[in-house]
Amino acid sequence: MKKATIIFGSTTGNTEIVADKIAETMTGYDVQVIYVTDAKDDTAVKEADLVLYGCSTMGLGELQDDFIPYYENRMTPALLKGKNVAVFGLGDKENYEDYFCWAADILSKKVTECGANLVCPPLKVDGEPDDNEAAVVAWAQAL
Repeated sequence: MKKATIIFGSTTGNTEIVADKIAETMTGYDVQVIYVTDAKDDTAVKEADLVLYGCSTMGLGELQDDFIPYYENRMTPALLKGKNVAVFGLGDKENYEDYFCWAADILSKKVTECGANLVCPPLKVDGEPDDNEAAVVAWAQAL
């Protein structure tokens, strides 16, 4: 069976809810879900056939705080070149329309610059995960 690794950062818990929903929905994969601060070595990424990065957008278009050190220090061409990657992000379109889901865009750009294969457009979840369950499930099933 193929392996997938989901690495996510979440302040309010919403990104974790989406990560778990993606994991339970993906078929054909043995899925490992890891909070970004627990991704202490690169083994889970190296062994995965598909890596998913999930991050909420904070403030004015910034990555979630716990994700920043991983983004700056671990997301490198040495790790990601040739790797199949998908990205998901959460945001609040009503209150932060100009910065909606910028974290997903930032991560998509980074993995592409590192030579990864972005396998699909990023999933952008607006507001509460429960209100977007159908979109999350459809995206995960398409992976």
